[in-house]
Amino acid sequence: MPNLPKHQAQLGRGPPVPGRTRGSRDCGPRTWQMGVDYLTKGQKVPGITELRRRGNVPGPQPTNVQDAKLAVESYQKIKGRKPLRYYIKSRIADVKTAVAKGKFVQCAIDYGKFNDLMHRTGDPNFRGGHSIGILGQKTLKSGRVRWLLWDPLDDNRRGEIPQGPRWVDRWKVIRSMESFAGGKGRCYAGVFGGGQKR
Repeated sequence: MPNLPKHQAQLGRGPPVPGRTRGSRDCGPRTWQMGVDYLTKGQKVPGITELRRRGNVPGPQPTNVQDAKLAVESYQKIKGRKPLRYYIKSRIADVKTAVAKGKFVQCAIDYGKFNDLMHRTGDPNFRGGHSIGILGQKTLKSGRVRWLLWDPLDDNRRGEIPQGPRWVDRWKVIRSMESFAGGKGRCYAGVFGGGQKR
């Protein structure tokens, strides 16, 4: 995986991350799990049940950025690390800035729109809201910007979906975010912070 430290390149590829996305409603907690793993470089990899409890959303139910903030920021005492933070963002411009700075970002997308733009490289039967993580950014010689996505559906349940983090044209992700949020320049996203060594 280009431009990523070894630990970050392994996100979402099975161990050491426990469990799999059991259904479409686990995508939020799975992305929080990846964010906590990312911030602590594998020191803390919470389970889905634990994250749902900390976010006050037990059981298989949809989650939102407020739930994510509650769950992520509940990790105040990880040995040797600063408390974890989750900054809610509602503007695409803020997400672009965070990704360019190398931050792990969770965003909600309209998966149906995303799947259409990607020409059905994902699950064609899933058309609802979906949570993904953005791991990085690169600019091609042509000037086109791509984002490195981690998708909780890339968990080997569906052979037609590319596995592991993948580079996607930024505009496709942005259109999918705007479609879910209902307006140009708008989104539902969270930037992960904290976790660095004390």
